[in-house]
Amino acid sequence: MRILFNDVIQNSDAEDAVKSPMLSEVTNVDSPITINFNEPRRINSIGVGNAKFDEVKIYDGDRADAIYIEELNGGLANTAFTNSINGQDAGLANFTVEFNDVRNTVFSFRYTANGLYVMNKTILASRMTIRTDAIHIGRIGAGMGVHIPTSVPKEPAFHSTSEPRVTLSGQTIQGAGGYNYKFISLDSRYKIDDFAMSEIQNGFNYIGRGYPFFIDLTDESYKLPFDKFYATERNQGQMSFEGGVRKYLYSRRWELEERF
Repeated sequence: MRILFNDVIQNSDAEDAVKSPMLSEVTNVDSPITINFNEPRRINSIGVGNAKFDEVKIYDGDRADAIYIEELNGGLANTAFTNSINGQDAGLANFTVEFNDVRNTVFSFRYTANGLYVMNKTILASRMTIRTDAIHIGRIGAGMGVHIPTSVPKEPAFHSTSEPRVTLSGQTIQGAGGYNYKFISLDSRYKIDDFAMSEIQNGFNYIGRGYPFFIDLTDESYKLPFDKFYATERNQGQMSFEGGVRKYLYSRRWELEERF
């Protein structure tokens, strides 16, 4: 997996909603978003949380005659059957991030879920400009996505905080409130090197305050039902590691809970 420990957006002039750990605090995207860092920063990945986009509904058969940007019947029309147009995903937000590095690098990607989007190289920049067709964004992150290989066994789970009750007659009464979330446990056996440890140390001011991580699980996706994740680690306020004997390598079991 790749995980963003040191979010350099936290050390920038971005507005508070862009930095907030709560995805419910959103920034409306009416124009390009420009973010200036407090100093030139190395970046190889971008984190995106809660990008809201216009839904595209397709109607009237496999080759739709009409495509409506606005939602019809509250977005619950019985005739809606797919979210693709000629095999292409529809309604997903497109992002273009422009940097002021020596090559004026441009990184484009399509937002599919909350998580980390990895670039194919590392750049050094002091400013980034985000252009997107999203309506609003909950949080943006940037920095060095650290590659941490994980063991072959993967332990995904689906949890709920609802508390249903069973009556004496055997009927189920649904729990009031609650939410559903994903959980995953991944083990790294002597794979955490000095670079990863330095990034954890540099970002611990926010890690220790419970800020969720942006995560890319592309390497693990062959055994998982998802490849992007926005989550906290159950013990990130007191992160401990098992040290190696001969080399600067550490181990840790990551227990990641999805956050919103």
